[in-house]
Amino acid sequence: MIEETGRVVAVNGDEVWIETVRNSSCSGCSARSGCGQGLLAKIKDGRRNHIRLHTGLKLVVDDEVILGLPDQAFIRSSFLAYGLPLFALIMAVVVADKWFGFSEPWVIGSAFIGLLTGFLGVRLISQSGTAQNDFEPVIVKIIPIVQSPSGCDIT
Repeated sequence: MIEETGRVVAVNGDEVWIETVRNSSCSGCSARSGCGQGLLAKIKDGRRNHIRLHTGLKLVVDDEVILGLPDQAFIRSSFLAYGLPLFALIMAVVVADKWFGFSEPWVIGSAFIGLLTGFLGVRLISQSGTAQNDFEPVIVKIIPIVQSPSGCDIT
C-alpha cells in the first residue's frame, strides 16, 4: 500500500478535504546531481495538493491522517491512464494497415484517432461512479495530537 501523510483542512458532513505536501525522495539518492528527475523534483517539491474524500470517520480540522492507496488500485489506474490509450492507438494502426490496407498518411491519421479514442475511454471510465470509488485513497490511520505540558500541540 502506498501511504502519504495529510492534514484535514475542511469537514462538511461525511466529506473531508485533506491537504498533502508533495515531497521527493531525491535528496536521499546518490545520483541526484546528474538526474533530470531530481531537477524536476526541486521545482515541484513542497507543492500542496487537496484531496476530497467521503468517510464515516469523525474528523475535525487540523487532524493528521495517513492516506493509503492499495497497490492494486495504483496498478489499475496506471494501466488505465497509460495502457488504454496506447492499446487503442496500436489497434487503430493494425486495423487501418492490415484490414483496410490504407496508405501511410491514413494509418497515421487513424493512429491519432485511436489515441483520442483511448483518452475518451479513460475519461469515461474514470468518471463512472464505481471507478471513482476503486481509485480513491482511504484513511488508514488518524495520528493523534498530544498536548504537551506547555500547552503546545505535539503530533
